[in-house]
Amino acid sequence: MIMLSILIFHMQNSMRTGMKRCRRESAAEQVSRKRKKVDCFAFLPDDLLLDILQKLPADILRYKTRFVCRRWFSLITNRILLDHASLILENSSGSHTVRLMDISEEKQGLTMRDQYLEIPYSGRIKSWCNEFLLITDLNKEGSLYIYDLISKQGSFLPQCSTSCGGHYGCKCGVGLSYDKFKGVYKVVHVFLGPQVQCELLSLKGNIASCNSLNWKKISGPYYTGQRQYYWDDPVSVKGRYFHWDVHCSKYLVSMDTVKERFRQTPLPGSDVFPMNKRYFLVEMGGFLTLLHKVSLDKINIWMLKDYQRSKWENLQSISISSYVWSSIYPGSVLPLPVTCVKSKRYIIFRKPGSGTGLYSYDLKNKIMRRLDVDIAPDERCVVRTTAAASFFEVRSSCSIYQKG
Repeated sequence: MIMLSILIFHMQNSMRTGMKRCRRESAAEQVSRKRKKVDCFAFLPDDLLLDILQKLPADILRYKTRFVCRRWFSLITNRILLDHASLILENSSGSHTVRLMDISEEKQGLTMRDQYLEIPYSGRIKSWCNEFLLITDLNKEGSLYIYDLISKQGSFLPQCSTSCGGHYGCKCGVGLSYDKFKGVYKVVHVFLGPQVQCELLSLKGNIASCNSLNWKKISGPYYTGQRQYYWDDPVSVKGRYFHWDVHCSKYLVSMDTVKERFRQTPLPGSDVFPMNKRYFLVEMGGFLTLLHKVSLDKINIWMLKDYQRSKWENLQSISISSYVWSSIYPGSVLPLPVTCVKSKRYIIFRKPGSGTGLYSYDLKNKIMRRLDVDIAPDERCVVRTTAAASFFEVRSSCSIYQKG
């Protein structure tokens, strides 16, 4: 009986202690819930959230709002900015001006928004990957400068080889790529010496310490087609693959910047329309696209659907016999493709010559229209390349540079 009483006493004691503990934890949870801010946007369905986000300016969406959280990044990138194309118009003569042009596809066609950018370095923009610009100085031989459009910070890169002539001639090409597997940006510098040479710089630290990095020499291509005296900047695809037109009717020179390896990419063609040197390259929806003028009134559009297997697909042909097209490109003048919207419906062209301008060609309705934007003959077009990176990869790479 005494043992039973003692056991009941201990059980009651334990229950009282447990109840007190539960009351203390419950009170703490209530205080925590009161202090915790409720994220109202988390309860909104995607369609309503998209309606709200679409009312923001494109530059705010692209450079700020997109990086709030994983959900916003996915919605803005894949649902709002999916059909956008961005390019920079740079005027290097006289007062240096830089305009950011955002072209988006809507129900009534293409709409454009532009704004002037203040960049603290007045060199020539050579490459644009994600939110970073690669800039070269026309006066300082061999100088390269990288600038972050989000943090508004920049830094000079270490001096590379001067045998190319200082980046301002036509004997070298530079491009900025992104390696999503290592989470680093890479600067690729290809130039002609006694033979084709290549060096690469990996930007994997604080932007303030870029000057302490070292260039890495890698094996350049042994085949240059008819590029015996000069080299161009590459056409970048997905921020990873670089392609150079080497004035050859059989192949391009390509580079996988993640594997840091060059190769020949065979050109498409057929027995009826064999490939000649009358073609231009442009990125379309994350694929390399080739526009081949096969006759005075016809252009074939090819897309490199599989880089590893060099598999091309003939998308369609453009008839250039219409009055609008012939008035833009009279005679045998080749079209100058600049960029494409991501939906693969519109190709943006630039009219050559003194009466320059930007035009869009609707691949669905086969209509060419002049875009409502003034462009000077000496303004250069620099196209933005979006690397195939996840939210955390992009965000971490941006935060690395913002710490500088």
